[in-house]
Amino acid sequence: MIKFGVMANSHPASAEALSRLVDEMTAEAQQAEQYGFDSFFVTEHHQEPSGYLPSPLPLLAALAARTSTIRLGTGIAVLPLYHPVRLAEDCAVVDIISKGRLILGVGLGYQEVDFAAYGLRVSDRVSLFEEGIEIVKRAWTEEKLSFAGKRYTLTNISVTPKPVQKPRPPIWIAGVGDEAMKRAGRVGDALLADSFQLPARLKRRVDLYRQTAESRGNRAQVVLFREGFVAKTREEAVREYEQGVLSTHRYYWRHGSYYQDIKKEEDLDFKRIGLDRLILGSPQDCAERIRAWNAEIGADYFLIRFKHPAGPPHAKVMEALRLFGEEVIPKFRFPQGEQEDT
Repeated sequence: MIKFGVMANSHPASAEALSRLVDEMTAEAQQAEQYGFDSFFVTEHHQEPSGYLPSPLPLLAALAARTSTIRLGTGIAVLPLYHPVRLAEDCAVVDIISKGRLILGVGLGYQEVDFAAYGLRVSDRVSLFEEGIEIVKRAWTEEKLSFAGKRYTLTNISVTPKPVQKPRPPIWIAGVGDEAMKRAGRVGDALLADSFQLPARLKRRVDLYRQTAESRGNRAQVVLFREGFVAKTREEAVREYEQGVLSTHRYYWRHGSYYQDIKKEEDLDFKRIGLDRLILGSPQDCAERIRAWNAEIGADYFLIRFKHPAGPPHAKVMEALRLFGEEVIPKFRFPQGEQEDT
C-alpha cells in the first residue's frame, strides 16, 4: 500500500494574509483527513518579509486540536536551529495533544538568514544536527541523560513528559546529496527525498540510502516530496497550478538551491521545471506518475504540495484534495478490481 500526505503552504502572499492562511491550513488539514490522506506536514523558514510562519510545532498543536486521525508532521524542522532538549520537550507535548500522531521531519537547513537570526553559522550545521538527533532520541527514551559533544554538554538531565508513541515518534531525515542520504540511513526512520531531483539522479542516491540503512540494521523507507495538483483534465490542472509552482521554484533559484544553469529569473519557466518532476494532471495522470516513481525508486509514501504562496487559491486546493482522495488514493489502497466497502 502506498501512503499519501499533504505538504502545506506556510508562506502567505502578504503579511496581511497570515491569519487567513492559518484558517485555510486548518480547513485543508481537515479536508485531507476526510478524504483519506495519511498525513499533513508544515514547513519552516525564517526572516521572510511577507511573514512566513516560522514555528511548525505550535501550528501542529493547533491542527492536532482540530483533527482526529491524520498524522501531523514537520516538513521540515531545521534541527540545528533548536536546542535539542527543548525540541524533545515540545515534540512530546505535540505528541500528547495529538494522541500519538506526530512525525518529526528534520533537515540541516540551507539559508544563511535562518541561521543568522539565531547567531549560528551554516558551517556548523552538520555537527549541530548529528548531536541534536542523538539527544532528541535519548531524551524520549531514557529516564536520565548525559551527553558530551562538540556543541552540547548535558549532565544527568531528565526530559518529561515522554511522547505517547513508543519507543518514540518517527524521525524522517530530509536529504539531497550523497552525504545526506548516508546520514538518513544511519540515524533516520525514513528518507524524505526533495521535490527537485528526477529519477535518474535520485535512484542512485536512494540506493545509497538503502545500503546505509541496511548496513546499520535499520528499516529503509523512502518518502518522496513532490509538487502536484489534480483536476478533471491535465490542461485544467496545469492552468491552475503553473503560476504557483513557478513562483516557488523561482524562490528556490533566488536562494541558490536549484537550477544552477539558469542565469536570469525570467528564464526559469514551466517548461524548464518539467512535467516529469511533478505529480500533475487528471486523476489518471497523477496515478501514472505515482506508479512510475514507485517503480523507479521504490517510494511508498508521497508528500504532495498542492498550494504555493502564488496559488492555487484555497477553494481550488480544497477541491483538489477531494478529487485526489476520491479518485487517486483508492487506486493504491485496494487490489485491482476490488472496491472500498460501503
